[in-house]
Amino acid sequence: MASERSLAHAFIDPMSVTKDSYSSAAFHLPAQVISIKLDGTNFLSWSAQLLPLFHSYGLMGIVDGSEPSPSKFSSTEHQTQGVLNSDYVVWQYKDQTILGWIISSLSPAVVSTIYGLETSRLAWQALGARFVAPSTSRISLIKRKLQSLQQGSMQCQQFLDAVKSLADELSAVRKPIDDSNLILSVFNGLNSSFHSFVTTYMLLAKEKSMSFSDFHAELLNFDLMQKFHSQTIHQETGSYAAFYSHKPGSKTGFRNSNKMRFSGPSKGSSPGFSQFRQPLPHLPSSPSSTAASNTRSHSPCQICKRDGHQALDCFNRMNYSFQGRHPPTELAAMMNGKEEGTGQDDQVMDLDDMLEK
Repeated sequence: MASERSLAHAFIDPMSVTKDSYSSAAFHLPAQVISIKLDGTNFLSWSAQLLPLFHSYGLMGIVDGSEPSPSKFSSTEHQTQGVLNSDYVVWQYKDQTILGWIISSLSPAVVSTIYGLETSRLAWQALGARFVAPSTSRISLIKRKLQSLQQGSMQCQQFLDAVKSLADELSAVRKPIDDSNLILSVFNGLNSSFHSFVTTYMLLAKEKSMSFSDFHAELLNFDLMQKFHSQTIHQETGSYAAFYSHKPGSKTGFRNSNKMRFSGPSKGSSPGFSQFRQPLPHLPSSPSSTAASNTRSHSPCQICKRDGHQALDCFNRMNYSFQGRHPPTELAAMMNGKEEGTGQDDQVMDLDDMLEK
């Protein structure tokens, strides 16, 4: 009696395989159909691209076990002769085709999960047990990732995709998160530039709840508006800067307009408000006003008779003794009080009374 031959050395009787049964096992799958590779964090999206293929090619029964493997040999005589059952040949072709699809869609780090597994059903079960088994430790890990996820340098769309991916992982282990808690997870990780959006949403949520899909759209709209306004402000600022930098008669626009200038008292002047003055901003001027200013700059000061400044900017414009005029009674009393050691607070009060009068 001949020994049983292995599958590798068994042969198929061409007459035992019908044309219809063999053509049903011919599969032509474009490589671009399977674009997502399983990396351990995307089981739902990975399986979502394979399941429709299984159904469309009539292969789902092999994966879920509803179409078990036929007998390898149809009879004892065929087993003795090494003639394989045609139904088994077709089933095995389908099964190995599915296994090839699964292996080609795994990342290198995940392929080790199905080493040594000979059927597509065993491989599918092993991957499901590793990535969708509802273990307590795995559920806790996914929840911690979701709670600690921060937007950082990610774009808004990228951050939302990362949040949704973790939510899908929870759904895969049969622990789905509701929309309200998912939205709160997004709020916890958004950058500070979205605080106004968060505040507005909180006010509106008191009256009506929002689904995550609607929230997703609103947040992206807000992000787009922020980018648009930021770009507009940047362009306007650049236009203003270019205008003032090229305007005749003005090199630096309002340069040093906010700086205070301090100087000590001149000879014969008394200390007081004359020691502190704030210059006027250097506004661009017309040629006529510039010429008039140059003419006035050569005229002596009407108070101290010195060149280089006008009476409005003179240190001695409040110094009545320098001008030879008697100061008002209230101002003279205040100055006498200061020379006698009167406190600063009293000076301020006297000045206020004088101004009120």
